[in-house]
Amino acid sequence: MSYNGRELNPLFYSEVSSTHLFYDIFNKHKTITASLIEEYFEIKPEHITVFREKSYPKKGSIDIFIEFVAKARKCALLIEAKVHDYLSVSDNQISIYYQAVQEDQYYDDIYFIYLTQFNEKTKFDSIAQPRSLMEGDRGKDLIGDRFFHVTWDDLHSFMNRYKSELSREQKMMLEMHLSWIKDKNRIDLENNKVESGERSLADYFTDSEEAIEKLIKLGQQFNQDKRLKLKLDLDRLDDSQLDTLLDMIKLLSQSESVNKKKISTTNEQTLEAVANFLSELSLSYKWNLLKFFSGLFNYANEKRYLRIHGTGSRGFSVRVDVLDMGEISLCTLYGSKSIHFSLKR
Repeated sequence: MSYNGRELNPLFYSEVSSTHLFYDIFNKHKTITASLIEEYFEIKPEHITVFREKSYPKKGSIDIFIEFVAKARKCALLIEAKVHDYLSVSDNQISIYYQAVQEDQYYDDIYFIYLTQFNEKTKFDSIAQPRSLMEGDRGKDLIGDRFFHVTWDDLHSFMNRYKSELSREQKMMLEMHLSWIKDKNRIDLENNKVESGERSLADYFTDSEEAIEKLIKLGQQFNQDKRLKLKLDLDRLDDSQLDTLLDMIKLLSQSESVNKKKISTTNEQTLEAVANFLSELSLSYKWNLLKFFSGLFNYANEKRYLRIHGTGSRGFSVRVDVLDMGEISLCTLYGSKSIHFSLKR
């Protein structure tokens, strides 16, 4: 039976209500729960107990928490769900929950499923990417092969194999939830389409696709003034990610597409503004950002074909001349807060 997904908002619009259905199934059908764990993590669980909204003071509540034993080791599976990838993703939530369980020192092994509308397999052609992708990448980096970023579609495909074990009511609720999440996915992707120019960043730096892909993984895409832009919030990047960002900027500037014979000069007023900016940044004791910006400005000043351009109160941009295309902004720095790249213009 098919349903009008939008008419089902009162039932499933929150993470709490959407996960309650699956908690009910996992709690009443431990064989299904065991199959889920075995499929993703290749272990055979025993003595399964399922909790809903397991709370950790000052940390939050984990949507579904599954406790089990595998190979005589006490294990925990955390399932954190999102039904609003573009609105309700919290940065570093995975690490907060994972570390909270670690600090208990009760479980020998901790597993994690991040359950969202979309993941890295979703096609985002001319569509802004949600923050859930970045959060999923952070989870994978932290937890490794005990972490999976799973979509609701993936979970429904899994559940479909076990429908014969479910009650009539559970089957009906699953069908309704599937209709709702598919409709919501479609609407959310449509609402986040971006209208942008014809030329992509790869058209300007034709030999730098790998560098561009690494940059995209660090930030969030959005549409502004008919440009598809990439925003990197610097406060959210760790030291390793800041080093990667600087390395990728250098790789782009070293592209064969860049006119390295053209000498560009940064004016004295801009250099003075850069010095003042770095001085003020040092007073904030944000040493990792000071290291990043001083490295970037020093590099841009050393490479005579790069030019630092002051953008008034907004910050600075690093400009470069591209062969047969003219001068463009490689990146724009908005104070010490963020860096923007134009992916399409």
